[in-house]
Amino acid sequence: MPCEGTLTSASGKEYVGVFKDGIFEGENAEGTQYVGEFKDGTMNGQATATNADGRKYVGEHRDGGFHGQGTVTVADGSKYVGEYRDGLANGQGTYYFLADNQW
Repeated sequence: MPCEGTLTSASGKEYVGVFKDGIFEGENAEGTQYVGEFKDGTMNGQATATNADGRKYVGEHRDGGFHGQGTVTVADGSKYVGEYRDGLANGQGTYYFLADNQW
């Protein structure tokens, strides 16, 4: 049965939302919406994080940051698909950008 609550991570970030079957869905004070898995009070596992500015990350999280394979798409449609480590693009990946507002 789903329930609502607040989760405060070890880094002090708060997420408010619904918990169901080990999955947390919520939004923090900065307007970032996080839908996905968590462990020990931090984002861990597969998830989608959407920022208020339209930037969206879909992929793996570890210890609250982007880590592993993932895709970041920004508001103009450009995106990076590849590897992340400790919240930053790191390793193999491809950056796609728009030329004259077209792919």
